[in-house]
Amino acid sequence: MEPLVTIGIPTYDRPELLARALGSAAKQTYPNIEVLVADNGAFNESVALVVASFKDVIPQLTYVRHREDIGALRNFAYLLAAAKGRYFMWLADDDEVSENYVSSLVAMLESDPSAASAAGHWMLMEDEDHGRVVPATSYPQGSPLARALRFIWRSDDAFFYAVHRTDVLRQASFRGYRRPNRDVLWNWAYVYLLDVVLRGRVVMAPDMTVLFINHSYARKTYAVRRRSVREVIARAIRRVNVHMLYWEKCAGQLDPLTMPLVVTTSILSLIYEGAIRNPTRALQRVGRSNRRPGSINRVK
Repeated sequence: MEPLVTIGIPTYDRPELLARALGSAAKQTYPNIEVLVADNGAFNESVALVVASFKDVIPQLTYVRHREDIGALRNFAYLLAAAKGRYFMWLADDDEVSENYVSSLVAMLESDPSAASAAGHWMLMEDEDHGRVVPATSYPQGSPLARALRFIWRSDDAFFYAVHRTDVLRQASFRGYRRPNRDVLWNWAYVYLLDVVLRGRVVMAPDMTVLFINHSYARKTYAVRRRSVREVIARAIRRVNVHMLYWEKCAGQLDPLTMPLVVTTSILSLIYEGAIRNPTRALQRVGRSNRRPGSINRVK
């Protein structure tokens, strides 16, 4: 019998979007899936009704509604802690995956014990009908140091929604930033995923039809606005904070003699991001906003 895969869906008061995510889970060709839905304290009975409507098509479907808003990070962690599957994936309540997603990625993990995670390709939807495949980074190197350096240089959290080995994912952690970002959650997934990269390879499906389909339409708003000096400084401090946590994680899992290389790569990455990468992305966004819809791949 195929190993159990848990799909954890965190949600909050978005029943119409949740229906799409559940529909995506219901269409998976993989035969042994449990689906956990964690409602983060929304008192909207429509959410429960949407989940109930899938009981017949998703036999192993569990719905939990927290009594209060426990925060996004704790809700994600709750789903992982409650999972019974050998493999686990998160699915945002406004996203979906291709029908072959779980089956393709589980097959890769079953055939490669050294892989901690297997990821599909990332399809970014500009609206309901149009999307484009965004290049995502994999970390297939055999050396933990090589994977860590690649991740630090090209921090890419696209594989957050990959299929992971549950036991590896449970070893990863994010305990919060230092001051002044202690109450901030932005970019927490990068710190968390570095743990995964250090513990095993992250492989990418060779089949381009294996897709994580992201419906974050806010990403198509490319209007350029002037940021305040305070916002720029706060973001810069947060990025430094992220990299300092990178150093801590690498120091705990890599040979101490490699730390000068880790720190140097980290500093160069910060310089590159601030001086080259972000300004270039801003120009690309403006260029994309001037494209006609026909220039973007149609998904349906």
